[in-house]
Amino acid sequence: MLINYLKVAVRSMLRNKILACINIAGLAIGLTAATLIYMWVQDELGYDRFHEHADDIYRVVETQFYTGEPFYVAVTPGALAAKLKSDYPEVVNAVRMRLGLGEREILRYGDNTFIENGILFADPEFFEMFSFPFVKGVPDKALSDPNSIVLTESMAAKYFKDEDPIGKSLVVNDQLSFHVTGIIEDVPQNSHLQFDCVIPFETLRTAYGHGQIIDSWGSNSYYTYIQLQNGFPYRSLEEKIIHLIQEVAPQNTMEFQLQPMTDIHLYSGNRYAADIAGHGDILYVKLSSLIAGIILLIACINYMNLATARSGNRAKEIGLRKVVGARKGAIVRQFMGEALIYALIAFVVSLILVELLLPVFNNLSQKDLSLGLVENVDLYGQMLLIALVTGVISGSYPALYLSAFKPVSVLKGTLVSGRRGTFVRKCLVVVQFSLSVILIIGTMVVHYQLQYIHNKKLGLDKENLVYVNLQREAWTRYDALKSRLLELSSVAAVTRTSQLPLNIQSANIFHWEGKDSDTDPSITFFGADSDFLDTLDIELVRGRFFGLTTPSQSHDVAINEKLASFIRTEGVIGARITSFDRNFNIIGVVKDFNFRPLDQELEPLIIFHNDEIMPFRYMLLKLMPDRIPQTIAYLEELQSRFNLDAPLEYTFLDEEAASQYGSEERLRRLISVFMGLAILISSLGLFGLSAFMAERRFKEIGIRKILGASATQVTALLSLNFLKWVLLANVFAWPAAYLFMSRWLRNFAFKVDLSFWIFSISAGILIVIGLITVSIQAVRAALATPVDSLRHE
Repeated sequence: MLINYLKVAVRSMLRNKILACINIAGLAIGLTAATLIYMWVQDELGYDRFHEHADDIYRVVETQFYTGEPFYVAVTPGALAAKLKSDYPEVVNAVRMRLGLGEREILRYGDNTFIENGILFADPEFFEMFSFPFVKGVPDKALSDPNSIVLTESMAAKYFKDEDPIGKSLVVNDQLSFHVTGIIEDVPQNSHLQFDCVIPFETLRTAYGHGQIIDSWGSNSYYTYIQLQNGFPYRSLEEKIIHLIQEVAPQNTMEFQLQPMTDIHLYSGNRYAADIAGHGDILYVKLSSLIAGIILLIACINYMNLATARSGNRAKEIGLRKVVGARKGAIVRQFMGEALIYALIAFVVSLILVELLLPVFNNLSQKDLSLGLVENVDLYGQMLLIALVTGVISGSYPALYLSAFKPVSVLKGTLVSGRRGTFVRKCLVVVQFSLSVILIIGTMVVHYQLQYIHNKKLGLDKENLVYVNLQREAWTRYDALKSRLLELSSVAAVTRTSQLPLNIQSANIFHWEGKDSDTDPSITFFGADSDFLDTLDIELVRGRFFGLTTPSQSHDVAINEKLASFIRTEGVIGARITSFDRNFNIIGVVKDFNFRPLDQELEPLIIFHNDEIMPFRYMLLKLMPDRIPQTIAYLEELQSRFNLDAPLEYTFLDEEAASQYGSEERLRRLISVFMGLAILISSLGLFGLSAFMAERRFKEIGIRKILGASATQVTALLSLNFLKWVLLANVFAWPAAYLFMSRWLRNFAFKVDLSFWIFSISAGILIVIGLITVSIQAVRAALATPVDSLRHE
């Protein structure tokens, strides 16, 4: 019987080639989209799981409290790691880390000089806790020498080419020398820790002057990771250490928590200040999984619709089978088998499509996914399982529907297959297009939210603004550099800052006269020179800003409007702020500007003009838009003329701002692609269904034309029948889309409104696509010769 079922299925496909192609194409596109999303989701969920002790490693994070509000921080005091390891037996290991020093370092070997920002300072136990495979060297001894350095393979090749790096020395900033003790494989992409080399943590004490900070409980400057005993419940330890800070530093009110390392990538987002890296979002993983399910469901609905629509053509076959003894179960198995055959063919086609589309998908998602058989054996099995489940779902309703035909009615020719089948098909079409509408609305909302973020007035002008990291030898030559640059007509302004305006640190170390004990906000601060406001086009609300004659050791500061609202001293100008064991005079108030991503609220701000407290690290240039390439070339020439040995590195501030929303932008691109695929699958189904309906009404169309109906009227008759289904789909889709997108927009402090026009445009898009698809068949039927229509059958 199995062979017989296979023959019947193949004959049915060959007899209805267009229908078979539509079914296979719809299922193949659905499986392709679902497979790509599944690979992306698996990669996101697999972050940091390659470490041997991944399930026992935790990051210590803090909750600080400002004016009663929690403020989450990823960095901790330097003294914490040793305390946890010595006093808590469940802690197997503890490691401190710091990624860079807030500035890029110049590394040199012979004539090879590069600026590096991927330097990780870590305790020697780092390679015991984390499983980064060594190519050369011994893990447990690699960081035992304070002057040692461990490189990734890519970094080693960059400096040493074909030489053996072990034992060779790299010079850092022309001051420190580190000899290579180990080479590790490049850090996997799905690691939240991304670095190019590792230097012993104690170097921060001996060479960078961090001695007092490292041993302090009062400064949060380092990341602390701990490894617990295998399987130990981390919540038990968390309960013990949550108020540990009060034991060693009673003046602090913060709390410690433990974050599983495998949660860091997806469950951090922008939650933690001073986090070690950018992150994904579990919400996007869930949303992507939902989209994959929607696309597969749309593909399954296509198959159901077309299979049940053609049921009348196979009614006699089913009747005869039942007359000769076939039971309902056998009929069900036959049609389920046919659906599985379609699914398996679609599975093979989808494998080819996935292989072809992976480079494009990797570019969109910024991943490095591969479909290699050896490393993805499990993936192929899971893909096959998805295909089989899709086949079962697709074939379930047609099999049950067709197996319910009564043989007597079929053989007498009295079978009425229209009403119930037509109603179910209409419902399935409505569901199918409702899902498509939800995807269209979601894509539009994400697009307009990101457009709103990019175009929103931040209170500063980030366009045509270039920043350059000032290396040590450039600090003392800044005035000469600035003078040369301002000689160019293409350079409108030049300024210096201690940090980038979109990446500023914060603390609660500031006090002022009359400060309310219940008011303890987290205050952001950075250093800038007298040209800062003009360069970034920031408005001065009152008072004055730093003047050109202001000495470098100035005790003057400027604040923003948000901080001025906290300082209740009458006449904020002239009030004093105390910090860093000094008193500072408020000389001006600047208009609030956004220096955080727009998913965060505005914060109080202090601007210093003291290069001892806030050393200037960045030079910002405001360029004229018509001569940017020439200006950059001149900047490179100045780099050489002033003998600044480090290579020139520059970045546009608007690009830096856009990178803050990288995950959202990738989500927008991915949703747009999959929305298009969902609409394509729906259109394929609608095309096949409309062709069948036009065929069923072929005789009716001929009679209407003989009685005087025009081709336009016939086309409208057939098209409007589908149009009402599409309109009904919008009625069901709009509330669901509103709920989904309202929840997503809650992630942003500044967001667009879910306006009616977004929903109406999505309805218009689907109506146009639906009408075009149906009209192709409707016009074809309307233009047929009436005589042929009446001869039909």
